[in-house]
Amino acid sequence: MIKKPHLGRNLSRIRGYYGMKQTTLAKALGISQQAVSKMEQRNNIGDDSLLRIAKILNVKLSLFKKLNPELGVQNISSRHDIENNSDMGLIIQLIKRLVEKDKKDQ
Repeated sequence: MIKKPHLGRNLSRIRGYYGMKQTTLAKALGISQQAVSKMEQRNNIGDDSLLRIAKILNVKLSLFKKLNPELGVQNISSRHDIENNSDMGLIIQLIKRLVEKDKKDQ
C-alpha cells in the first residue's frame, strides 16, 4: 500500500529548495517561525494553508501532494508519466537534491 506524502516534510523540502527560511515564510503568512516549524512536522496541512503557501512560493498546490521521495525514485527510474506531469520536472530536481544531500551527510 502506498503511503500518503507527509505534507509537512514536503513543505520543508520545497521551501528549502527555493532557499526560503522558516522566518521568511512565517512573515509572509503572518505567523511565527515556531508555527511554521510545527506545520512542517505535521502529516496533514489544510488546503487553505497550502494554497497560501503555494502562492508565496509560486508553485502549484498539487506539488505538495505529489512529492513523495519514496515513489519519486521509482518514477525516475521507470520514467512513468514524466512527460505528462507538469510538476514532475520540479519533483525530480527536488529528489535529486535530497539524494545528493543524503550522500554528503553520510
